[in-house]
Amino acid sequence: SGAASVAQISSQVGAALEQAGGSLADVVRTRVFLVDIERDFDAVGAVHGEVFGEIRPACAFIGTAGLVAKDLLLEVEVDAVISA
Repeated sequence: SGAASVAQISSQVGAALEQAGGSLADVVRTRVFLVDIERDFDAVGAVHGEVFGEIRPACAFIGTAGLVAKDLLLEVEVDAVISA
C-alpha cells in the first residue's frame, strides 16, 4: 500500500540522514508524488504526518499519471539541511 511504502521510505531516509550526520529533524521539504491521489492521499498523508508532524517541513502532495516503473504507487523526494 502507499502508506506502508511511505513508512518504509521514511525509515530509509532516516537511516541515510544518520549516515550523513543528520536526522529526520533536518528535513526542510518533502514532495510526494501519488499515482492514485484520490485513493492514497488520506493514508499516505496520515503516515507522513506521523513521521514529520513535529518537524513540519514544507510539503507538497502531487497527483501524477504514472512513474518510471509501472508498479510504483508513489515517489517521495526529501530535502534536508544538515548543519556542520
